[in-house]
Amino acid sequence: MFLKRLEVVGFKSFAERIGIDFVPGVTAVVGPNGSGKSNVTDAIRWVLGEQSAKSLRGAKMEDVIFAGSESRRALNFAEVTLVLDNTDEQVAIPYTEVSVTRRVYRSGESEYLLNNQQCRLKDITDLFMDSGLGKEAFSIISQGRVDEILNSRPDDRRSIFEEAAGVLKYKLRKKKAEHKLVETDENLNRVLDILHEIDQRLEPLKIQASSAKDYVRMTEELKDFDIALMVHDIRTSGKVLQGYTEEQRKLTATEKEHATEIATVEQQLRKMRTELKAIDEVLDSSQEQLVEASAEVERWEGRKALFNEKRSNAEKQIQQLRDSLTEASNTVKDLQEAEREKRGQFTEKQKIVTEIRSTLKQVEQALTRSASEIEQEIEDAKNTYINLLNEEATVKNELKHIDQQLSQEQASVERMTGRSSEIQKELSEALVAKEVTERALEQAEQSVKEQLGHFDVMQLQLKSATADLDEKQALLYKAYQHHQQLKARKETLAELEADFSGFFHGVKEVLLARDRKELQGIEGAVAELIQVEAKYSQAIETALGAASQHIVTDNEQHAQKAIGWLKQKRAGRATFLPKTVMRSRKIHAQQLSDIQSHPAYVALAYELVNYAQENTTIIENLLGNVLVASSLEGASQIARLCGFKYRVVTLEGDIVNAGGSLTGGAVKQQSSLFSRKAELDKLVSTLGEMETTIHSAEHTVATKKEQIAALRHSLEEMKLQGESLREQEQIHRAKLMELDMIVKNLQTTVTITQSEQTSLSTRKESLNEQQAAAQSRLAELSKELQEIQQTVDELTLAKAQSETQKDVLREQLAQQRSELAVAQEQLTQVQASIAGIELNLSKAQANVEKISREIDWVESEDGLNGPSAEELAQTIVEWTEKKDALTEIIQKNRTMRSTLHEQVTENEIHLQEIQRVHKSYVDALRALELKCSRIEFEMNSLQEQLLEQYELDILSAQEEAIGIEDEEQVRRKVKLLKQSIEELGPVNLTSIEEYERVQERYTFLSEQREDLVAAKDTLHKAIGEMDEEMTERFSETFKQIRKQFVISFRELFGGGTADLVLLDPNNMLETGIEIIAQPPGKKLQSLSLLSGGERALTAIALLFAILNTRPVPFCILDEVEAALDESNVVRYSEYLRKFSEHTQFIVITHRKGTMEGADVLYGITMQESGVSKLVSVKLEEHAELVAQGSGGR
Repeated sequence: MFLKRLEVVGFKSFAERIGIDFVPGVTAVVGPNGSGKSNVTDAIRWVLGEQSAKSLRGAKMEDVIFAGSESRRALNFAEVTLVLDNTDEQVAIPYTEVSVTRRVYRSGESEYLLNNQQCRLKDITDLFMDSGLGKEAFSIISQGRVDEILNSRPDDRRSIFEEAAGVLKYKLRKKKAEHKLVETDENLNRVLDILHEIDQRLEPLKIQASSAKDYVRMTEELKDFDIALMVHDIRTSGKVLQGYTEEQRKLTATEKEHATEIATVEQQLRKMRTELKAIDEVLDSSQEQLVEASAEVERWEGRKALFNEKRSNAEKQIQQLRDSLTEASNTVKDLQEAEREKRGQFTEKQKIVTEIRSTLKQVEQALTRSASEIEQEIEDAKNTYINLLNEEATVKNELKHIDQQLSQEQASVERMTGRSSEIQKELSEALVAKEVTERALEQAEQSVKEQLGHFDVMQLQLKSATADLDEKQALLYKAYQHHQQLKARKETLAELEADFSGFFHGVKEVLLARDRKELQGIEGAVAELIQVEAKYSQAIETALGAASQHIVTDNEQHAQKAIGWLKQKRAGRATFLPKTVMRSRKIHAQQLSDIQSHPAYVALAYELVNYAQENTTIIENLLGNVLVASSLEGASQIARLCGFKYRVVTLEGDIVNAGGSLTGGAVKQQSSLFSRKAELDKLVSTLGEMETTIHSAEHTVATKKEQIAALRHSLEEMKLQGESLREQEQIHRAKLMELDMIVKNLQTTVTITQSEQTSLSTRKESLNEQQAAAQSRLAELSKELQEIQQTVDELTLAKAQSETQKDVLREQLAQQRSELAVAQEQLTQVQASIAGIELNLSKAQANVEKISREIDWVESEDGLNGPSAEELAQTIVEWTEKKDALTEIIQKNRTMRSTLHEQVTENEIHLQEIQRVHKSYVDALRALELKCSRIEFEMNSLQEQLLEQYELDILSAQEEAIGIEDEEQVRRKVKLLKQSIEELGPVNLTSIEEYERVQERYTFLSEQREDLVAAKDTLHKAIGEMDEEMTERFSETFKQIRKQFVISFRELFGGGTADLVLLDPNNMLETGIEIIAQPPGKKLQSLSLLSGGERALTAIALLFAILNTRPVPFCILDEVEAALDESNVVRYSEYLRKFSEHTQFIVITHRKGTMEGADVLYGITMQESGVSKLVSVKLEEHAELVAQGSGGR
């Protein structure tokens, strides 16, 4: 296998794609210093998987991408392709030609291709491992690499021997095995911790489980006896109740017969008494009516006599008054008509007087004006008209002059405004430029100042960040350990929860069947459906007891199906709570308000749990009538307040039972369904918080590392930025001074222009005011002229008419005065007539009213408006007849009343006798009812007790009840069982299955421990075997390299001797290697004591010794002979030619002797700044290139 071709584009200085074809033998790449020839070595190193940017002479991996030059823009990617001839199949891949491509983008993305197929870096690393072509192998040797080998410590120098020995893959395997060993140790420690924890729990759980089994056994036995006794008592009471019921039936029939008879007699009595009362009422009413009728007969007879006398006198007086009233009314009507007529005349005369007075006033005014006054007014008006015409001409001349001045001023203003705008624009532009420059200068000064202070601050930040990183990494490791411990505990509890450990067997089977979808409508056990705070868990657990494992279903049908499933599977028993039939049980609000005021009262039990809204009825049924108190003493007081009707539990788990019995004592620390669920919830929450904390810590550590890298990079860039900032500051300062001068000149010009504009504006405003005043005066004059002309015309017309009308007006004046006197006299007469009529009218109206009152008084006298004489006679007859009828009715009712009273007395005596007999039967029935009620209460109590304690109705209890032969013996057994159960104290029923679960987990973890111990031993054994293999390979390879080193040293130096010495021969895996050399004519000494040229030639001899021991397909030598003198270069070149017979060499050089020994020569030049190019070399140019390369050195 040999290197066939190298293609490079965008890598470092190779901006354009180049291709170098290699042939077996020696290929030399030459060129001046700085031309980029060593970039060929970097390209080969990079494509083989080098990940260190520093090894490629860069700060970061992006630096390998062509960064651009003065004439070329930067590229966005770099790509290198290496083509190998694999005809001999030295590389384990079924191709005769192998191409490896690596590509990186400026965005940070990278990719690897193997024969144009994407692959991973690991694929390429594994492909070339132990082939001598790895990125860390000796197939690529640069001058720096030679110095590193020579100057490194003996311990570090062994890596090149390990590569030659092919032990790197064993070291990697060993490293993986050691990592697995660490993981195995961690897992083993974790398992041991869990086993230790479980071991501590196992023995107490075993004891608890034993007690729980005894408790379950005795409880079941007690349940059987208790159910049998209650069924026996119910049956016995039922028989007694049946006898009482029959006796009660007979007594009830007899009592009903007597009650019917009593009702009949009472009804007869009520009827007689009603009739008697009616007769009494009729007698009373008739007697009253008889008295009234007698009185009315006497009264009407007296009225009849008085009526006849008064009627005769009144009729005469009324006729006289009515005649006077008619006469007086006619007089009033006549007077009213006369008054209306006079008032109409008065209004008409008054209107005439007003018109005459108005006309008279006008005539008098017309006569008072004279002709001379009119002539004087006309003369004055004409003089005023002439004066106004003169003033109008003057104002027009002034206005014309003002218009001319305004035109001149407006032209000046327009010229000045245009100039001012131009200057203002220039000033604004200059001010903006100055402001921009000032800000730029301020920013530059601030940037320089900040740059000077940042360097020290960033160094302190780097130191602080490094220390902080160390501290945070230590805390993160501790968090990892704690998280693993909590996670193991959580997994243990989760497994118990998932397996329903701690539940009764039947309950557990139903819940598992629900999860397997075998049963429908199963919502869960009560313990699953509620959440309880830790401080109330003991009280709620005590209050619920076994009910915590009752199963809630959505209806009765699903509960019945679940019971049928349990029977079919023989999977045990369970109690079900169908939501459709369960009812809430609560304490009466009035009674509860009295209890709540007690200081020991905590709450109702159902108020201390959290549950879904749809489960309210279930929870209130189980806990709605259970009270929680803070202490046992307080619980006793509360129980007494409610008459010992309800259970009261304390926060510590003591109970005051309904009826007054007390349950309590010490509670062992044990795991229950509630405590396990609470612990699991807490662990889930804690783990979530810890994972968030760990994630945050990991992010913080990663951020801190990025921060440190950024700080280091910023420190390098800061120096370059400072120089650039100072240069910018000077440029801005000079520009600012120039702009200051421009602004000052423009501001002076603006001030002058503004002053001239102000003066022009003032003059223009003055002219405008004069123009406005003249125009206003001109308008006023025109109006005044029109008014005066109109006045003259009116006065002239009045003068002509005044003489003609004066005589007519005098005649009209005399006539109007005469008419006014007549009209006023007539008006006075009418007023006097109206006054006389009003006085007479008032008297006539008063007389009419007086006569009307007299008639009313006479008619209102007694007897005048009453009935007539015939009506009075008829009324007397009617009252006499009524009086006789009432007398007859009274006599008949008195006889009936006497007979009915005797019958009532007889019936009352008979009723008293019947009621006495009936009472004796009622008393006997009441006594029987009390006995039946007491027996029914006892039976109901027993049935409720069956339902509450055992969830059984009477029919189910009768089916399950065992037979009782000796009742007293069974009761003694029940008493003994209760004592035994009481002696057991609090029992953890979940411990039975929990113990089995923990025991099973303990066994499983024990097996895991054994497996881990075995795996640990296996790993130790594998590491030992790898150590033996590496020791053997390293030892054998070292011997061969040592032998070849002596030979190559003598050939290169022309004599002398050399050796390789192991510093610790007994530790072949870690021993350092010292190089001893003795050039001809010198004594044997360490490599570090030789001259530079001797050291370099010795290192080259070592390289050739390694290549002789472990040949490689090709080798790149990058100026390794730079430190040799000319004679040694010749020997080096000759040896290289000899060695190239079985190894391909690519030599980067500028030494003449090396160039002369090459088979193919390539030149690298940099004709364009920053861009390397490959030039073809002709045979006739060979000597020139050699000379150029030597001159460059």
